[in-house]
Amino acid sequence: MTNPIDDTIAVERERVMRPVIRLVAIYLGLSILIAVLVAVFHHSVLNYQFAHAPNHDSPDPAVRDQVRTSLSWALWSRPITALIILLVYLRIIRGLRHGKRSSYRRIRVVAIVVTVLNVYYIASGQNPVWMSIGQGLQIVVLITTFVLANRPDVKAHFRPAQGD
Repeated sequence: MTNPIDDTIAVERERVMRPVIRLVAIYLGLSILIAVLVAVFHHSVLNYQFAHAPNHDSPDPAVRDQVRTSLSWALWSRPITALIILLVYLRIIRGLRHGKRSSYRRIRVVAIVVTVLNVYYIASGQNPVWMSIGQGLQIVVLITTFVLANRPDVKAHFRPAQGD
């Protein structure tokens, strides 16, 4: 038999975490969409990045080939990275639903780190405009996730245990 107090706490935690979890799902959807679009439009994204890369106009063909190859490998890594992020976020979501403080800390840290990375990617100017727009949307979702995760009613469900 379950404890009614524990059930009430779990229901309340689910209620306050629902907006955060939905935002994480939206972020994941955007990540997967961008990864799929990068895979589909690989050559056009590669051409754009190559045109904006250092040494793209090197007189040495070996240098140009090396730049193009490294950019291509980086682009193909995006779908793999999106899959890894998906798995990590699904684990974090499960932890949030179960009231794990470590998952709560992770979602806040990840939101900050990935926001900073996306700002860097946009500022670098090495991606086509549509990718920068997608990354901008991700930034909005991540900042909103961070803000909602830091609300007092959410924090209350992830306080350290007495003596921690």
